[in-house]
Amino acid sequence: MTPSEHLLVQKRGAWGLIGAVLGIIAAGVAIRLLSPAILLDVGALWPIGAALLALGWVTQKIWPTTRLALVPVTPLVVFTWLVFSVSLHFTDIGSLPSRSADLRGPPVDQVGFSTLAVQMREGRLTVSTGTGPSAYQVEMTRRGGGAGMPLAVESPGDRGGEITIIDVRDPLPFDLDLPVQDNAWLRSAGWTVGLHPDPTWNLTLAAPEISVDLRSIRLAGLAVAGEGDIKVGGAPRPTEMVLSGSFTIEVPAGVPVEVLGAAIVPEEWTVEGDTAWFGERGAGWEITVMEEGSAQILTTSG
Repeated sequence: MTPSEHLLVQKRGAWGLIGAVLGIIAAGVAIRLLSPAILLDVGALWPIGAALLALGWVTQKIWPTTRLALVPVTPLVVFTWLVFSVSLHFTDIGSLPSRSADLRGPPVDQVGFSTLAVQMREGRLTVSTGTGPSAYQVEMTRRGGGAGMPLAVESPGDRGGEITIIDVRDPLPFDLDLPVQDNAWLRSAGWTVGLHPDPTWNLTLAAPEISVDLRSIRLAGLAVAGEGDIKVGGAPRPTEMVLSGSFTIEVPAGVPVEVLGAAIVPEEWTVEGDTAWFGERGAGWEITVMEEGSAQILTTSG
């Protein structure tokens, strides 16, 4: 094989890698495995690709050796830029377009929020302990789906305000008339909500799929609609939990729990009619399973 033929094979192989990456991205977006926002991130990082191309061109001009001249610089640089851009899409870099829909609440020491409601029309809602000083934070997942951009409406109050987080496509609460814009490029598989552990939260959560870990969150009350799993910690005082849908509830061993409604409970519990309990009644979690809902209660040692 002559040098020119060898160079042609290298170039074809390099451009083939680029085509494969672009095909994977396009297919991932089409089948909702990836969010369309990945295309925004890749496009926003074009200066990196341009800089690499310029560096490769200058290098070949400065050292025009035979071996270096045979390297297919342009396709290799483009491939490197694509892989690097896709990798950054899955990081927490806040300057990327895909992060423009993420929300950060005010510092927890500057607000008196105690009630938070999250309503999702599509997708999976994940709630856990947040990081940083914000009272709450909402991040869109990196996978594709039908969940739209989250919109937070804050209503401060003297005795603790209220935060309502909805899909930007839904009607605004409190009869508000505010200009809001949707962006189909920022669709995702769901939202991840982080809550600061200092406040005592009163939560209302609704989504088709829900995964909640509140073991480090103090709760005044909890209402959940959908289906999924819920992890809670101890309840130092009687705390109400209302379930609309099918859920698996994990509670620490030894914590008093009383359940009213359709529920599967551990063998050591006391069952009387449609009520089951463990420990002192009315001393811990008071779970109400609404009609057509169901719950399975698990106890954990963790």
